[in-house]
Amino acid sequence: MNPFEKRATEYIRDDMAWLPYVTPEPLITYLEKYAERDVLFDRLAVLVGSPGSGKTTLARLFCLPTVATMLRGQSTRDQWKSLFDALRRCQAVSGTGAPLVAGCRIPLESDYRECWELPYDEPVRHKLMQSLLQARTVLAWFRAFEAAGIPVNTVHVIPRADAEAALEAIGGTSPEKMREAARTVERDVYKVTAALIPPAQDQLPKGAVDAYGPFDVIEAFEIQHGDQTLRLKPLVICDDAHVLHPKQFDGLVKWMARREVRVARWLLTRIDALRPQAVLRPTESLAQDTSSGLNYSRDMVVIWMQAKEDRAANRKAFRRMARDMSERYLEQMSVFSRRRFHSLEDMLGAEAALLPPGKLKHLEESMTAGRRRQVGADRRADIERQVDEYLLRRQGEAGPSEGPEVRLMMVRILMERYLNRVPQSSLFGDAIEVDPSVPLKVDSTIRDAAYMQLFQEYELPFFYGFDMLCDSASENAERFLRLAGHLVAQLETMLIRGSEPKLTSAMQEKLLRDRAKKMLDDEDLPDRTRVLRLCEVMASQCLERTREPNASLGEGPNAWGIRQAEFDAIPETHPVLARVIQSGVAYNMFTLVRDHSTKNERWCLVELSGTWSLHKGLTLRRGGFLERRARDLAEAAQSADGLEKRGEAS
Repeated sequence: MNPFEKRATEYIRDDMAWLPYVTPEPLITYLEKYAERDVLFDRLAVLVGSPGSGKTTLARLFCLPTVATMLRGQSTRDQWKSLFDALRRCQAVSGTGAPLVAGCRIPLESDYRECWELPYDEPVRHKLMQSLLQARTVLAWFRAFEAAGIPVNTVHVIPRADAEAALEAIGGTSPEKMREAARTVERDVYKVTAALIPPAQDQLPKGAVDAYGPFDVIEAFEIQHGDQTLRLKPLVICDDAHVLHPKQFDGLVKWMARREVRVARWLLTRIDALRPQAVLRPTESLAQDTSSGLNYSRDMVVIWMQAKEDRAANRKAFRRMARDMSERYLEQMSVFSRRRFHSLEDMLGAEAALLPPGKLKHLEESMTAGRRRQVGADRRADIERQVDEYLLRRQGEAGPSEGPEVRLMMVRILMERYLNRVPQSSLFGDAIEVDPSVPLKVDSTIRDAAYMQLFQEYELPFFYGFDMLCDSASENAERFLRLAGHLVAQLETMLIRGSEPKLTSAMQEKLLRDRAKKMLDDEDLPDRTRVLRLCEVMASQCLERTREPNASLGEGPNAWGIRQAEFDAIPETHPVLARVIQSGVAYNMFTLVRDHSTKNERWCLVELSGTWSLHKGLTLRRGGFLERRARDLAEAAQSADGLEKRGEAS
């Protein structure tokens, strides 16, 4: 089995077998800073991410049985020491190796949406869901204690000091009575949601409508850990909240964000569940409700599981996480572990390919084709001298030596730039030797642009190497695994056939681009036609600019830039476009980069994902964009409607 392809972390049920696949980097990247501020367990935390960002993996990692398994084995397993340290930094375990939270995961995919479809008043529907969620959470906590090897009858429930009446309603502090009360509530609510014909509102079962609020009562659990008495913070992790009805989701947030709730609570959701303006304007992450008296900025925290701040640092952090993930996954594949091949990076050749003689000759001839023949011999010699000096300096700085095709393409790009900076003359006029209006500069931008031009014009491999693989995933763990899985399958075949497991740059590029196309073809998302059409239009225009002979934007653009003020108004001026953008962001078709400063203005970049850049042959380097207006985005997305109508007419 290729665990890269099978999403192993979702299908392995045994914690002992599952933990070796888990990397600690997401905890450090997404959660540590909130733990340092002591806001991870004392208020509602809403974790927002796209599919494959690792939300469910994080949820399982904080469950008590998983923590207990890790703690039992971390002293003898070096690979778990880093995981233990990450959990310690997130305040889930103590430095002495004791758990600090009693976590359980409650998937919201089952029965909860049915509560909203019932023919009752809205407050009653909210009450049914809250009772069902609390009852299942109590049962899950006690199951977690048992799975962690802690007898339930040894668990002491610590209630709130001023909750005598509410304590009686949940069964008191006896674990067995509390469990029985939870079973009664779950059974009565389930009878209502599963009934072919729901009972009348005034005939609902007693357990479904009676007061029941363990979240308001339970403050802590006490257990014996060796000769110590440990006080654990109850933690409920509500996963897949995006399946709820929007009003149901808002009601759940409002209820769980109350300060009276004593248990730690996390709500995990995809970006789909938010309103479009919350995606386009993240400061409005959740709808405000002034009538409730809640102050969301104080009573809850929203954690975005994707790059929002220092994108360069996030990209480096994801490369570390991807490296760790790939090593852990390879260790579970016997064909690699037997031969001690643990590093995917080492098996991906990073050597640049050379241009075949025929194509190299064509490139040499292109140097004097068209208007480039106007560049005088002395001026071209000066350009070549500058390029040679740059390449010599770079080689002296321990950089890899460049092939002759890179030197030629750098010279050609600079010749084009030179011609754009001098007065134009006839193709049959004298050679131009005048100084350009702006001096030419040779730097890494020209070198990188040369590689892109060689890829575009002569199909010289461009997408290869481990860093390129990581960047193609757009900081999404699942996308990395799917892209890497295609490479690993080829490496596995090579090993089985007795060949050296090493992929050339050309092999890597073909495999990655084939997989990227398949991933986009298979992608299922809301407003799919409009989102894909918008991406197609953006990619085609970026590609056109990338292929310009003078490489005006270096490696080229991979984004459209809209002035920030205009972009912020999209939910009001273009509501359909706002939903399209939300869908594209939610499913990693593109990323929004807010407050990008260029030309003394603030821009919001709509940046194509790494998968699209792979598929269309665009740069993965960030920052290059085409200036556009909001109406350009709207017209590109709406052009899909015209295509559909023409298809129906034909």
